[in-house]
Amino acid sequence: MRIRSQIKNNRIVLKLITIIIISSVSCFAQDCKSKVEIITNNAYARIYIDSLFIAKEKAEINLTKGNHFLFIQNSSFKWGKKNIYDTLRITECDKNYHFNYDMKQTEYSSVQPNLYEYINKNKTENFFSSSTFKILVGSAAVLGGVAAYFKIKADRKYDDYIQTKNSSTLDEVDRLDLYSGIAFGLLQINFGYLIYKFLTD
Repeated sequence: MRIRSQIKNNRIVLKLITIIIISSVSCFAQDCKSKVEIITNNAYARIYIDSLFIAKEKAEINLTKGNHFLFIQNSSFKWGKKNIYDTLRITECDKNYHFNYDMKQTEYSSVQPNLYEYINKNKTENFFSSSTFKILVGSAAVLGGVAAYFKIKADRKYDDYIQTKNSSTLDEVDRLDLYSGIAFGLLQINFGYLIYKFLTD
């Protein structure tokens, strides 16, 4: 009966670890970005993407897959200057996109759209407000709890082994330490990815 109970517990732990690994892999797969280069022929051009100022005249930025609102403001003092409003459509991951805009003979719309409505409809989701971030934080809490749980059980079993010198108890200590180590290793990967996203977003 004791062996069957251990096998059942092992299966439960392995299933839990498998679910966490699959969730982490799916989160990593959602990190889909492409390099975007925007070039203008106007030194006074101020480039905004999704309402955020990026650079003057030309810009290079990594954007997630989807539609992004582009606004290029001509900040020169010339009469009749025109601004550019456009949509950057990023349809693939890990690809280089190049956009060139002629500010002198622009054919783009000079009529300002409803920016608030457009941006809220087309802007990409910030990582820290996304479901991916919530899943990573939740899985980190679960992994931390799992690692601590098995480590505490292993310490208690080791105290029993010190008193009884039973080899089977020592085997169980090693098994519990292994589970704790696996959970802690996954927790480190989880934290590493969170730090990467914090530094790059």
